[in-house]
Amino acid sequence: MLRGAVCATVTCVVLAAAPALAQDRQEPRRGFVWDDRPTIVFGDNVNVEIKGRALVEWRTFDPEIGEDTFHVRTARVGVQGQLTKHFDWEIEREITEIDEKIRFGEWKDVYGEWNTFDAVSVKGGRFKMPFGLEQNTGVSDLDFAYRALGSSAIAPGRDRGLMAFGELGPLVYEAGVFDDDGDNGESDEPQFAAAGEDLEDVGPSVAIRLSGELFDSLPVGRLRGANVGVAYTNSNIPEGLNSLRGESVWGVDFHERVYVKGRRQRLGLDFDWTPGPVGVRAEWMQSREQRLQQSNRNADLSDFIGTAWYVSGTWFVTGEDKDDNITPRRPFLRGGIGAIELAARIEQLRFESADQTGPAFTNPRSEHLLPNSDTVLTVGVNWTASKWTRVIVNAIRENFDDAGRTPAAGTTVFWSSLVRLNIVF
Repeated sequence: MLRGAVCATVTCVVLAAAPALAQDRQEPRRGFVWDDRPTIVFGDNVNVEIKGRALVEWRTFDPEIGEDTFHVRTARVGVQGQLTKHFDWEIEREITEIDEKIRFGEWKDVYGEWNTFDAVSVKGGRFKMPFGLEQNTGVSDLDFAYRALGSSAIAPGRDRGLMAFGELGPLVYEAGVFDDDGDNGESDEPQFAAAGEDLEDVGPSVAIRLSGELFDSLPVGRLRGANVGVAYTNSNIPEGLNSLRGESVWGVDFHERVYVKGRRQRLGLDFDWTPGPVGVRAEWMQSREQRLQQSNRNADLSDFIGTAWYVSGTWFVTGEDKDDNITPRRPFLRGGIGAIELAARIEQLRFESADQTGPAFTNPRSEHLLPNSDTVLTVGVNWTASKWTRVIVNAIRENFDDAGRTPAAGTTVFWSSLVRLNIVF
């Protein structure tokens, strides 16, 4: 049912958006308008925009790992707008299928933002914590169909909190306090919850990120436009199987959770450079989780460490500038071919214990944990037909260290491919 609804929505959006392609952008006006998306304009700096996205894909696997060939990756609806020039807000929610009925799923972004001054703005509600360049890129704006593994496993994602951000000279800062430690750090293991009680949440947490064009004052040519960032988080993790875990591209655990207690810290570095039609991105991030009193004899164990990195490159062969809002020079519905982009990424996610001495075991209370990693190569082609539509074609190769902990035990190399249709308004 959800698949049919998504396909119908896609058709309606394309038909409704097509006439807008033939119109030149007009000055803002009152009432209902459709430029980038349906908008109700009440006056200067007071409006409500209706937004939505549908991402559907067709997939193949070698060897087969039990995944569906056709998959609705994301279906969301939301509203956002301005309430005077000082206040922005957004509400977005997932659409899912439960018992063969279309229902609302989890909340995504739900926040308000006060932004009178460039030096300090304040955001409150539910939104993404300031850690991870790719994690903080919208799912419909990614260069690849799926985020790098570290962006989903180590970067925290969304949470409820309060954050200050702004510009201080050449630097952009973001600093916030959050209720838990992000959606990606959640655990529902019941080992240490008494009957009738809720499991103690991970958190609260703090997150800080600094970024800027640090090469701007150096004689390095076009590299002066490169953006460099550093981020850090710190949170409390209660006793239990509450650690982060390693998941493959398709969600299969290759390193399960281990027993932890104490602090969880993350450190991240990122690099983003977009000279003309070319884009280069790289990230490195690491998590360290304490395992205080978690041995079978109640002694402290060495930290549980997750490390991830990726390097990616893209190139618009049709000449468009690589920026946040790609608009084809010759849109498909205006007689052109749209924007065509080539993309490649190499990445790795690895989990291990700080202590590497002696025999290694998979037992979640081992001092020396048997490490495992997933190294992934992704190559693809992106076709942006218009500002609302994009087709992503990816070929993905995964290679695991431990043959016993893969989507199919005994096999370490897996291939998959997909074609995804993005519809965003």
